[in-house]
Amino acid sequence: MKQKNSLIIKYLPADYKDCFWEKITNKPNVSVQELFDLMFIQYPKWVSWLLKLRDFIVKPLGIKASKSFKELIIEQNSHEIILGTKDKHLTFYVSISCFEANRNEQIASITTLVKYNNILGKVYFIAIWKFHKFIVYRLLKRAIRKCDKLNSKRVY
Repeated sequence: MKQKNSLIIKYLPADYKDCFWEKITNKPNVSVQELFDLMFIQYPKWVSWLLKLRDFIVKPLGIKASKSFKELIIEQNSHEIILGTKDKHLTFYVSISCFEANRNEQIASITTLVKYNNILGKVYFIAIWKFHKFIVYRLLKRAIRKCDKLNSKRVY
């Protein structure tokens, strides 16, 4: 979700952009760190399996293997974390953010920017584009559901 003070804006322009967002209502504030952890540290086993499969398939093409998502953090503030990496084929940036929208309401979002560095980068991204959209959307929805469970267990 594009915010005026969003960190991701400085990484534009991009060849590909997407953004998924969810409204969080009537819950204590969810931190961007909680959102990041739920999406990229505590991700489901099927995502781990897909990442290993991806690494196996792209290794002969000279595309870098997956790093830990924590290693990909390039900047952050109290409401946004930017991940990114550049290889010879493409550069990508991901913004995970949690902005307060109104009283008792937040907007959690994940934005992806991709810049193609050559034709192989474009071909690679076209091949994974559908998987990317499906996985990212599911990870965000799952994180919001897990935040609900965490918040219901907290004592106030």
